[in-house]
Amino acid sequence: MHLNSIKIRGFKSFAEEVELILEPGITTIVGPNGCGKSNVSDAIRWVLGEQSARSLRCASMRDLLFNGGANFAPAQKTEVALNFSAPLASGKLTSQQSNGNGSESPNPPTQDALKLALTSPEVQVSRHLTRNGESRYLINQNPCRLRDISELFMDTGIGVDAYSVMEQSKIDLILNVRPEERRFLFDEVAGITKYKHRKKTALRKLEQTEQNLARINDVIQELQRETESLREQAEQARLYNTQQAQLKQFELELAHREYDKLRTDYSQTQADLDAVLTTVAGASETLKAAEERIENSTNRRSELDDAIREGQIALREIETQIEQIERQIVLHKERQLNIQRQRERALQTLESLKAQQTGTLTQQRERTQEYQKLEASCKIEESRLAARQQLLTELAGRISRAKDSVQETQDTLREIAAELGERERERLALEHTLTNTEGNLNRLKENKAALTAELSTATDTRDEVQYAETQLKAALVQIETEKNQVEIDFNENQDALRKIESEIRDLQNTLGVNVSRHKSLQELQSAYEGYYTGVRAIMRAKTHYSDQFQGVCGVVAELLTTDTEYEVAIEVALGSAIQNVITETAEDAQKGIAFLKKHRAGRVTFLPLDILRGRRFNDDELLDQPGVIGIAEELIDYDLKYEVAMRHLLGNTLVIEDLDSAIALTRRFRPGARLVTLDGEVINTSGAITGGQTDQRKSGLLSRSRELETLEDEIKQLTRNSNQRDQKRKALAATIANLQKKRQTLTVQWQDKRVEKASLTKDLEQANLQVVRFEQQLAALEVENRELGSAVAASREAQQALETEIATLTQKSTRTERWIERMSEQIESENRKHTEVANTCQEMQVFLAGQRQKLESLALEIQTFKETQARIEKDIAEQQAIIDTDEQRKSDLVEQVAAAQGEFLRLEGDRAEAEAGVDELTEEREALLQEVEVLQKEMRSTRRNFEKQNRARHKLEVATTQLEMRIKSVSTRIHDKYQVSIDALPPIADNEQAMDEIDLLDSIEKLKAEISGMGAVNLKAIEAYEEYKKRHDFLISQRADLEQSVQDTYQVIQKINQTSREVFLETFEAVQTNFQEVFTQLFGGGETELLLTDPSDVLDSGIDIIARPPGKRPQSITQLSGGERSLVAIGLLFAVFKIKPSPFCVLDEVDAALDEANVLRFANLIRAYAENTQFVIITHNRRTMEIADAMYGVTMEQAGISKIVSAKFAE
Repeated sequence: MHLNSIKIRGFKSFAEEVELILEPGITTIVGPNGCGKSNVSDAIRWVLGEQSARSLRCASMRDLLFNGGANFAPAQKTEVALNFSAPLASGKLTSQQSNGNGSESPNPPTQDALKLALTSPEVQVSRHLTRNGESRYLINQNPCRLRDISELFMDTGIGVDAYSVMEQSKIDLILNVRPEERRFLFDEVAGITKYKHRKKTALRKLEQTEQNLARINDVIQELQRETESLREQAEQARLYNTQQAQLKQFELELAHREYDKLRTDYSQTQADLDAVLTTVAGASETLKAAEERIENSTNRRSELDDAIREGQIALREIETQIEQIERQIVLHKERQLNIQRQRERALQTLESLKAQQTGTLTQQRERTQEYQKLEASCKIEESRLAARQQLLTELAGRISRAKDSVQETQDTLREIAAELGERERERLALEHTLTNTEGNLNRLKENKAALTAELSTATDTRDEVQYAETQLKAALVQIETEKNQVEIDFNENQDALRKIESEIRDLQNTLGVNVSRHKSLQELQSAYEGYYTGVRAIMRAKTHYSDQFQGVCGVVAELLTTDTEYEVAIEVALGSAIQNVITETAEDAQKGIAFLKKHRAGRVTFLPLDILRGRRFNDDELLDQPGVIGIAEELIDYDLKYEVAMRHLLGNTLVIEDLDSAIALTRRFRPGARLVTLDGEVINTSGAITGGQTDQRKSGLLSRSRELETLEDEIKQLTRNSNQRDQKRKALAATIANLQKKRQTLTVQWQDKRVEKASLTKDLEQANLQVVRFEQQLAALEVENRELGSAVAASREAQQALETEIATLTQKSTRTERWIERMSEQIESENRKHTEVANTCQEMQVFLAGQRQKLESLALEIQTFKETQARIEKDIAEQQAIIDTDEQRKSDLVEQVAAAQGEFLRLEGDRAEAEAGVDELTEEREALLQEVEVLQKEMRSTRRNFEKQNRARHKLEVATTQLEMRIKSVSTRIHDKYQVSIDALPPIADNEQAMDEIDLLDSIEKLKAEISGMGAVNLKAIEAYEEYKKRHDFLISQRADLEQSVQDTYQVIQKINQTSREVFLETFEAVQTNFQEVFTQLFGGGETELLLTDPSDVLDSGIDIIARPPGKRPQSITQLSGGERSLVAIGLLFAVFKIKPSPFCVLDEVDAALDEANVLRFANLIRAYAENTQFVIITHNRRTMEIADAMYGVTMEQAGISKIVSAKFAE
């Protein structure tokens, strides 16, 4: 694989598209300073994914776009493309060498762009950027991600941070960075970058898994407590469901029996209705025949009415036409007078137009003569202008030929200037080399004087590092203290969160129980459970037949309320009367009794408000006695509408605190009122005492209504409490999340401080090492001083020879410039003549333009006169036409007046005929009215008989409808309560074992009492228990999976560390060996060594470089001269190449700091490695240029615009 070409368009100084065709071997790019050579290197780094604008020598990425020049607009888009040959290796674009340990290192990409690239013999990687900031990467013109490009070149040595592009600043970076940062080069060549990425991913996964495991353990503990509580509630709920199922069975059987009875009654009523319908049908036929006769007479009367109306309408139309004819005659006479006036005005206008036509013809002839004279004068001036323009053309030709001659001479002058510039650059380069060499001599002297100062500085540095280490330890203690406090806060908030969640679950459970209890009581209340059969029947009938039972007000139990402490006393005082039904009138009570009899639905006591009499206890002395609470009627709340009923029931009943007080009052006063205690004992007026346990069927009706209200309040309060705790839970969760983030931040800070402390310890060791090395450097300085003196003498001789050659070229340039000045003066003279003639031509053109404008004005006036003449002729014709038309219209109007008068006489005759027809029809209509009156008397008799039969039919239909509604009511009630169709129930078995209706009612009441005695039941407990148990089992399984995942992740990390350590050490030893070989080749001897700063931690250890050039002591790379440092960096680069050659390498002025002798060594090394690696070298050095197989020159003929010139050398 090698780099085939580089295409650049709109990038930095490259305004137009340029393409550098690259062959295997060595290609150099040369050019003067500032011409844009290094922009090629920047373009390569940019397309490979460089993200730092500063690294590309610009302030922002937008500065990469060409910014415009003399004849070029700013570029709106920049594009750079690299074309590679693409051999395949295991499905991945790779270099042609192994990874140093004898095995290939493929990493098959998965992206579509990579797959497409691998099917092509050539791969193109490109990057686009527009001025609006839009950027994209492409592989073979297919959009892709930067990650795809990174994976495409992974482990090939190609990349932004790899060693495929090297400039002087990157070499300095490799040499000057800390040892820990230098290892990136070794990681890349060893191919362990991907292992480090996998390890980092595994560590993140491990931390997340351990956190999940801790959370799951907390949840499992909480679920175990909740599951045990829900198990007991679920058992109670299952018993509740069993009893509810039995209750459903009994209620369905009872409803089925009622349903069958209603169906039998319905069938009998329907048969009676069919017989009555037959009688009604006969009466209807008779009535229909009478109605048809009346209808026929009525229709004839309507026809006569229509005929009379039509005759009257026709008569009115004739009268209207007569009026219209009279108006037309008057109108025609007025129009005759108007036409005569219009004709007289047209004759006057015609005379005026003929006079105007004569004046216009005279003016037109005068303007035509003036136009012809001016046109002849213009033709003479145009011939004079043509002669002047001919002379102007001849002068321009002479000027052009003189300029061409000057241009050729200027080209020669530029060639001289170019050669002079080349010699000047050589002289400057020699001066630069001489300056560098002399500077090195001065640095040697300065270094010797500075060694003592550096020793003092090293001591100061050590003290500073020790102080910084002390400060860092204090910071570590502070961070650990803060971290421990955050941990305490985190655990406290976790405990609070678990407590809140437990409270929420308790509230939800209680809420579920209350909702279930409320629903159960609501169903009992709606179905009037606990009431007598007759009461239920009346209240259900009121619900389903509200029109018939509007006078039913309600049951006493529903129409009053009282305080909790009086509930027992009031219920006992009312006794069975608590189920009495209050009605508006006695008639309403009669309707209810009839309904109960008809349907055999039991008995009910009704309290009609219109005939009921209330009672009132009036013994004030007794009311003031100890133990007397008050009259029962005054201890309840009710609508004043029912005051009579409430006084009737409770007006003569006193409520006493206890039985002892009641007995004492009875013995003393013999009250004429019934006494009831708060515990429910009763002393009647006769002295009889009743007490003991009350029947639940006849009690609890008041408390049930009160319990419903209480439950509604409790449900609302529980809902509010649950919502409040949920908000608190969310706030705690947010606080815990913030503490978790803070804990992670403190952990990172603590780790950073630990790393910084380790770095300070290494810096302290390095400072101590430097003091030892200073003495070794003093001896090496003397040897280098002698070598640099010889180099200065040679450079000065070469400088003198170049200055002589530059002087000769300067004289030749001066002579050429003088000849150009003389030709320029001659051209200036010809230009002045040309300008004078041009001015004359311009004045003549201006004069001709004025004359032509006058011609156009005269032509316009002549045209205007012609148009005016045409308009006048048109107006004359129009006026003549008006005169002729008015004459014809006057004749037509005379004829129209005569015709209208004839039509008037005809319409008078039609009016008399229409009046006679209307009178005849009116007489016939009066006779028909008398006949209809006789027929209506006969029909009324027939209708009375029909209505009698119809009332009988209606009565039967009402009965049938009522039965249908009762049947539907039973069916709907069963469907609404149990979602069962009563028709789908099996038929009732007719056997001795079947229970009768009384037994069914007793069983139903017993089951209801048992269900009510169970109290609040959480019906959701069964489902909740199963859900909690399922979740608990699932979390146990999840915990086992997480524990296994932790073990697997530890094993993966251990395997990654082992593989990375083996690969790195193998590659490190290989680079060490190769580095020694290349170092010996570059320096002609000497030794070098690569040292791990922390051998115990191979994967994170820094790498230090120790070098000993020939005749010197071993010393750190930071203590070498600039040239030596560059050679060491180049040697390290090529040592890496021997392990894993990069397919191509760009060297950007890396030889700038080398003297001539070292450049020769560098060039020989490049030539040796060019067999396996393609080199693109940006350089100023002649010796480096000599080894090139092809050369590109970069020039800047116009400011800010770079161009490419190429040359290829023979083998």
